[in-house]
Amino acid sequence: MDPKKYVKVFSLIMCSSLLLLSNTHVLAQWHIETVDSSANVGEGTSIALDGSGNPHISYYDKTNTNLKYAYYNGSWHKETVDNSGSVGEDTSIALDSSDNPHISYYDATNGALKYAYYDGSWNIETVDNSGSVGEDTSIALDSSDNPHISYYDATNGALKYAYYDGSWTKETVDNSGSVGEDTSIALDSSGNPHISYYDTTNGNLKYAYYDSGWNIETIDSLGDVGRATSLALDDSGNPHISYMDATNGNLKYAHYDGSWTKETVDNSADVGASTSLALDSSSNPHLSYYDSTNGDLKYAYYEGDWQIETVESSATVGDDCSLALDSSDNPHISYYTLTNGDLKYATKGGVVSSTTTTGPVSTTTPSGHCPLSEIYGEYSVEVAFLRYFRDEVLTQTPAGRELIRVYYEWSPLSIKVMKQDEQCKKKVKEMIDEVLPLAQAEIE
Repeated sequence: MDPKKYVKVFSLIMCSSLLLLSNTHVLAQWHIETVDSSANVGEGTSIALDGSGNPHISYYDKTNTNLKYAYYNGSWHKETVDNSGSVGEDTSIALDSSDNPHISYYDATNGALKYAYYDGSWNIETVDNSGSVGEDTSIALDSSDNPHISYYDATNGALKYAYYDGSWTKETVDNSGSVGEDTSIALDSSGNPHISYYDTTNGNLKYAYYDSGWNIETIDSLGDVGRATSLALDDSGNPHISYMDATNGNLKYAHYDGSWTKETVDNSADVGASTSLALDSSSNPHLSYYDSTNGDLKYAYYEGDWQIETVESSATVGDDCSLALDSSDNPHISYYTLTNGDLKYATKGGVVSSTTTTGPVSTTTPSGHCPLSEIYGEYSVEVAFLRYFRDEVLTQTPAGRELIRVYYEWSPLSIKVMKQDEQCKKKVKEMIDEVLPLAQAEIE
């Protein structure tokens, strides 16, 4: 037997698993930082990512009652956008084709909807001041970078919609009772608006979309449901909505693919406030939300089944969270920490500054066996075969001995990751299952 012949095969098995585990470990760590702690800041956050995956965040400065904006391009930059009265609640941000920010927000002094955009300097407009309007804003930009905004008309208890195409057009979408709080807007490929919102009169989740005229549906009426809505459209233009079931204190999710499907994502506590939804490149939903029972920021994503994580639990954190995914489907979340009155930012595999701290996934070395035993079991045929390789083949060459050293150096961390992430463990097993028959065939 030529030991060198088998080192390559075994290296493929071992290194493939270690590489996946080490990469997953990097992704499994939440990197958390405080963006702004200059006052009581961070309520009403909204996040968007530019073409480089850098975060841009709009938020409310409660101490000074101003609209603020922060962005990252190697370091954090923060500025006050509007300080003309009590302004800046209920912000929503979108970036145009040049990565310039556009922000919708509420002017509490005048009971008005306002809009700010940057094109070398900040431009600020009042969009609607016909009564007490402009709470619960949500903004989206069309292919011409024109803004479309959904918002609540508190005077009439109605859902309103405004868009710009040379001048502002405003219309009432739904006024059947007290409706229109907690709005979220998205535009389809034709630039038509889709809006999710809460029906306060009936305690229902509602959805409106424009197709030559407004179409309005009640999506969920089982209990008091529909608060804290967040809407996204998939590549087929189908809506996906996250929302809170206030009756049961649960996080729920609804999506349409010919008919509506609704499900409970998390019922572990009083969860689901401040939900934010984004779809990945496979149209799978990712949700950030607030666990008000434990005062935690949580994150859920779907990958065959729902995976749920606690992002931060070091204080009362996670209210007013906003989620965006970068081009690699890495999550980025802006949120408010009630304990300190700060704006915070968390990412998992995305942009990380030099001031970040690590989230709840620990790198503490555990005691235990090798990663392959963790996957297959201590006395499995697979582990017995691979140990034969280790003892009879790999130990006979310098390359093989170096592989053994690296494998066991990474083993504690790999085991830790697999114990905390069953989906990762499943992926590693699938990879090794494909390679093992090749190695066994060579031996035979």
